[in-house]
Amino acid sequence: MGLGSTVKAIWQLLQGTTNPDVVALYNNLYQRLEGARMGAHNGRGAIYFVNGGADGVTAGLDTNDGLTPANAFLTIAHALSLCTDDNDDFIYCFNVYQQDVFPIEVNRNSVHIIGIAGPDGQWPLMVPTGNTAIFNFAVGAGDNCEIAGFSLGAGAAHACIELQGDNSMVWIHNCSFGHLWASAGQDGIHYLNGATTHGGIVEDCWFYGDGVGAGKLTRCGILCENGWVTQGTWRNNYFFKLAGKDDGAGNIVGGAIHGAGWLDQVAVIHNKINVGDGETCHGNGIYFGANCNGCLVAQNEANDGLAVSTKNPYVDESGANDNAWISNEWGATIEYPQTTP
Repeated sequence: MGLGSTVKAIWQLLQGTTNPDVVALYNNLYQRLEGARMGAHNGRGAIYFVNGGADGVTAGLDTNDGLTPANAFLTIAHALSLCTDDNDDFIYCFNVYQQDVFPIEVNRNSVHIIGIAGPDGQWPLMVPTGNTAIFNFAVGAGDNCEIAGFSLGAGAAHACIELQGDNSMVWIHNCSFGHLWASAGQDGIHYLNGATTHGGIVEDCWFYGDGVGAGKLTRCGILCENGWVTQGTWRNNYFFKLAGKDDGAGNIVGGAIHGAGWLDQVAVIHNKINVGDGETCHGNGIYFGANCNGCLVAQNEANDGLAVSTKNPYVDESGANDNAWISNEWGATIEYPQTTP
């Protein structure tokens, strides 16, 4: 029996207890285990709790010590201000929504920001109060950080998470972007500037560009427009009907992954893409511009419905032999990319 199952079994044995100390002990342990599913605390850093008070729950206070769920902080920003660089500090977030001042500046290295699902199993939903991102990594900040377990929206002219450059080894996973309950943003994740970002992983995320409700991304899932990403990995993600972005020549491309910037030795593998309907040019799934070099694009799958689209979802403009395209499916057919949209 796993540790989580053991805790649940203990609780079943304790059903009917009125001892508040026993109840508090169980709740504290179970919440910590829920967070450990996302990021495994190694015992070295501090652990802070944030409770934004959404859905009628009593909110935390930034004057609290933040060391237990019952004495949580109100804002993620305050918890970040107490974290120590390179200390593997953890911030577990409950009931967060709009209590922070956005964007939240991720300005510490090696911090883990983990959303904890509520009783309904839904990840905490975060929507900015203005036209901003939710999380912003300034140039040279936030190395080795982790963000997981959130459903994120964004302002109309921003991505949910924005990395300004030289934000190395950032791990983003188990998040949804543009969920139907979230505000519409432009992009899910945006690498903006030319300062080189080394490594980093985006995995097991959902990017929504169409569907029921107002919460949808209006442009791209993952966008590297003017940024420089080297030796990163984008894998096992799901992209739904994302519109894409103009490549500067009038072609709307790269709805799922738009690599107009510099991608060097990036692995793009095992992603599933619904490219949507009505695409007018090739490359609305994965688009690589002229500055992508040495990348591995393998075993991705893309289609636009029951019938195979007339437009190839893959485009690579970088020239022959720069990137390796291996076993990528268009419908049920292995397909090499077009060289132009």
